[in-house]
Amino acid sequence: MSRKNENKKGANGAGSIRKITTTRNGKEYTYWQGRYTEGYDACTGKQIQRSITGKTQKEVAQKLRQITAEIDAKTYVAPCKLSISEWMSIWAQDYLVGVKASTAYLYKRTIELYIDPHLGHIRLDALNAHTVQHFYNELAKPSKPDATPLSAKSIKNIHGVLHKALKQAVLIGYLRTNPSEACILPRIIRKEMPPLEEEQVAVFLREVQGHPHEYLYKIALFTGLREGEVLGLGWEHIDFQTGTLTVKRQLRREQKKGGGYYFSPPKNNKSRCLTLAPSVIQLF
Repeated sequence: MSRKNENKKGANGAGSIRKITTTRNGKEYTYWQGRYTEGYDACTGKQIQRSITGKTQKEVAQKLRQITAEIDAKTYVAPCKLSISEWMSIWAQDYLVGVKASTAYLYKRTIELYIDPHLGHIRLDALNAHTVQHFYNELAKPSKPDATPLSAKSIKNIHGVLHKALKQAVLIGYLRTNPSEACILPRIIRKEMPPLEEEQVAVFLREVQGHPHEYLYKIALFTGLREGEVLGLGWEHIDFQTGTLTVKRQLRREQKKGGGYYFSPPKNNKSRCLTLAPSVIQLF
């Protein structure tokens, strides 16, 4: 492979620009390259030189003017060579500090199942809003006939993971802006949860009569507690004098094969107090 360079003076002093001609497999290719000084290495004191390329001299000159203006305004962000896959792996390992184990597991599964296969090969600093929007649209209405479309809620959850990771990339200087912020998510249509009618409640109570978990089912019915919250109750959480119940924890199971059970704070990490009817107190 041969290569020829033709140095050109940069437009308006915006770095140096040169024309490069290369030959690959007997075919000649031509492109333009611009070089600029990003700053100085704090350890060695030497200049940090970077380069950009384009199809025309004009294109490269425009890029150089924009970059040098950003350097002067101190808004410049150095190119990040990490791929989306590499950054998501770093984020999942180093930045999911303080989240619940079950939440971290779901985040990592989301990355593995959806983000990596669709976006993992893209360079982090090359990701744009249109690419992310197309990703969401493809999840909702797959172009492949054998692919299963995802619900609006699932896509929102995937967006939440990607948005958090890209937000962290902005905070540490890998990205200037978060491209996922400009995307439009499919509308979530919430299904109304109708309460049981009196006749249905009567049938339910009759069916659970004598069942080993009769009182568990009745307490769940009359308190409205979630399954994990009912199973997480301890005697210290109920006050028989005041007739109140404090929901402070829930029982969960690790989301992995053979995972054990553990207690965790309730949803949104918020405890709440319920005033119980005397008939419900009697169940306890």
